[in-house]
Amino acid sequence: MGKAKKLSRNSLLRVSALRGSRAPAVPGPSTNPAAQQQAIPLIEKLSSANPKDRALAASAIANVIDNAVIRRALLKEKLVQTVLEQSLTDSSEEVAVEGFGVLRNLALEEGYDVCVFVWRKDILAIVLNYLEKIKTDIAHLKDSSAAQKTLLFNLIENILSLLTSLGRSSDEICDSIVSRLPSLPIFVLDILANHAVPESVKAIAAENLYILSEANGAYIEQIQTSGFVSDGKLGVAVQMYLCGVQYNIFETSRTASIDLLDIVRSVYEGLRGVDIKEAIKIMQPVTVNGVVRPPTYDDNYRSAENSFIAAQVGLELITDISEALVMKSQNGRPSRQMDTEEDNDDNDDVDEMEVMEDENQMAIEDETMDGVDNPVLALLLEDVLPFVTGFIDHQELRSRALLALNNMTWTFNSLVPHWANSKADGLWSRILNLLLSSDDLDLESRTGSVGILWACGKLKRKFLPEIGVNEVRRFIKAFQDSGESQEVLEFKVRVVGFLGVLALPHEDIDVTKEISVFLLTQVLAVQHKPAEIVIEALNAIYDVFADKSYAFNDEIFVKGEFLNHLTKIQPQVKQMAKKIDRRKYLQLRTKADEVVVNLQRFIAYKAKESKERR
Repeated sequence: MGKAKKLSRNSLLRVSALRGSRAPAVPGPSTNPAAQQQAIPLIEKLSSANPKDRALAASAIANVIDNAVIRRALLKEKLVQTVLEQSLTDSSEEVAVEGFGVLRNLALEEGYDVCVFVWRKDILAIVLNYLEKIKTDIAHLKDSSAAQKTLLFNLIENILSLLTSLGRSSDEICDSIVSRLPSLPIFVLDILANHAVPESVKAIAAENLYILSEANGAYIEQIQTSGFVSDGKLGVAVQMYLCGVQYNIFETSRTASIDLLDIVRSVYEGLRGVDIKEAIKIMQPVTVNGVVRPPTYDDNYRSAENSFIAAQVGLELITDISEALVMKSQNGRPSRQMDTEEDNDDNDDVDEMEVMEDENQMAIEDETMDGVDNPVLALLLEDVLPFVTGFIDHQELRSRALLALNNMTWTFNSLVPHWANSKADGLWSRILNLLLSSDDLDLESRTGSVGILWACGKLKRKFLPEIGVNEVRRFIKAFQDSGESQEVLEFKVRVVGFLGVLALPHEDIDVTKEISVFLLTQVLAVQHKPAEIVIEALNAIYDVFADKSYAFNDEIFVKGEFLNHLTKIQPQVKQMAKKIDRRKYLQLRTKADEVVVNLQRFIAYKAKESKERR
């Protein structure tokens, strides 16, 4: 359905607080002459005889890596190999620290490709040696000068951030980190417990603990053995990351005595304690006399950045927890498939469409219920949902907030169907207004918004007539204009699902007709459409025309010869399902098999209905 998947280690990394995700790939030629001219001297200076020049060059490279054009030029000049072979083994500690900074930023910007490359070059062996050195230096921290402390803290931050990116890039690399660096969680916990370590370094350490402990029993066992940090003086970002670690323990460990309600309550209180408006204001560049000046990276800025990170992580946790709740509730439920035996045609006298009609009736009856027995769901519904809704006003956090709202609405649909009595109407209006009044929404925000509307629309509320033919055409145009890339597939699937629920039933028959023709068009183009879109379009058609008593059945389905079209396309739909590799895409293949069987039953049902009409 419209639930977003749990944000795993493979999701996009947080790069900069106000940028929020990895820089996109840059189109165009593989080489930019101007960038190349800028990159070559920097690479050459990494081999300078003067250690200060080498350190300055590495620092300069680390600072320009967020420029995708220059980054491409640097990578073309074999930056990664140079840093691995020279900078990290440099006799100057400052050069090594800056070298790790270069790799850290490259891993953040480039993600999987760079992470796999440095991992295969055995970066973990180098890191292991440095971790031992860091432990020794920390033990003598009191005797160190201010410059030595700064260098040490920068080294810790760069190494832990790099390890976080490595572990987040793939499960294989994460498992390798756990096995090759078995004392890493203990090292990180010691950093968090050390009062002399700056808060910014602790935030990096806490993120490392959070990311690497996800679904990792060995790592979590180390954390539980070492003892969990519960220092109330830790900053808001660190505390939110530690909430995430607790949730990972709750999800993975069978021996943990952790209450999910306590975790959700802590996340909620953490979000409430963040003045996100002020934090964003402090972090924004300032324009003075037409000149844009970056903010000063002082204590005020660092505090604002920690608040922003806490909000990001808090929203991510709400998203994860909501998704996990509904997935667990679905374990053991029967599939939507009406009959798994394709050749069992002897039961055609049974009205197969009653299955869907019964589901709709159950949803309507559930709306009359009161109270939420599950305290976690109650907290999410009554407090977290309205509070998170306020985050969509902030563009920098909008996509994350919408993702969290999307998962919460689908969770409530599954577990608290009567939630619409108090919350869905207001949420629907807020999200619909955002989607129809904003032309600059990014893809993630549009995807999240449509997912929320889809979930609310399934409740068959009185607000559905708010959307007329013109709005429907806007959604269809957005679908058509979004392209055919894999990145927009989820958005397009949600548009199909949302329009499907909007059509059933609608006061304006023109709305249902516009949507129905659109849905049929997607099915008829099965050979050129992703299976996900065809499946959702067929499921929507089954729902819209399951009840022959609807006035629009004759006007749209019969006069539009939908039955004839669906009968002709049936072999191609079967072929679509067979082409899906069950070993690689089991869930999609299962849904495709179900939709094929349901198409057979639906055609038989509507054919029988047509004969009775005569």
